[in-house]
Amino acid sequence: MMKLGCAVTSYAATGPIVFKDGNLKKNFRTMQKYGFESVDLFIKKTSREQALEYKQMLNDHGISVATLFAIYLGEQGVKLSEPDPVKRAHNVDLVKKELEHAVTLGAVGLGMGYIRGCHGENETEADALKRIAEALKILGEHAKSLGTTILLEPINRYEINTLNRAVDTADFIRNNQLDGITMQPDMFHMNIEDKSLPEALRYAGDLVGNVHISSTNRYAVGEGHFNFKEVIDALHEIGYNGSLTLEAFVGDPEQALKQTADYLRPYLQ
Repeated sequence: MMKLGCAVTSYAATGPIVFKDGNLKKNFRTMQKYGFESVDLFIKKTSREQALEYKQMLNDHGISVATLFAIYLGEQGVKLSEPDPVKRAHNVDLVKKELEHAVTLGAVGLGMGYIRGCHGENETEADALKRIAEALKILGEHAKSLGTTILLEPINRYEINTLNRAVDTADFIRNNQLDGITMQPDMFHMNIEDKSLPEALRYAGDLVGNVHISSTNRYAVGEGHFNFKEVIDALHEIGYNGSLTLEAFVGDPEQALKQTADYLRPYLQ
């Protein structure tokens, strides 16, 4: 059975994250109250000891990690599309270290959003995707050896110029035979890029490892015009039993969790 999750940071942050004050214990208690069982955890650079502390807090509240996001890598300019092979190899090594934290936390995997990188002005998307595929081939094999995965997230064209559509991301993974790489479809981005959310999810099939949910305007579930029944039916059809992770702009996090849970639970029975 699918479970509800939400995006949480371990530090004070901005963006479409439900809990972004860094108060993990308080936020985990609120999640428990409304039956949210998993998190997408956004972290700064950390140590194994700190990751173990996070793991203990999660265990104490009965919460698991869907996706770990090492947000600091993007802030440092890490990208797998880096043209310089020496710098790209260094970036791959940095991502490998975060895969180890994902394992420590028991996460489904490590999120791969902006750090895959863009293509430059004087090249095509295919040029950048070749470099990204080469890097992900190495990282996917490493992830597989650790018993985890990298979740590649399609992101809309206004934010990045590589792998915008979920269907294209699925093709990219399959055509390049990227073992250890799965997908993290995001309904907000899919609504911009994919013709049909249910059909895109069916097309991605067993590559789906986590799903980001929100309303069409990226607020809490129930404020837009998504047909969640069609989306959840498609996820049932492909045998998905992972998290539906709320990644949204919210004013009152507790109200957002209650509203999302009340709206979705009838479809999850």
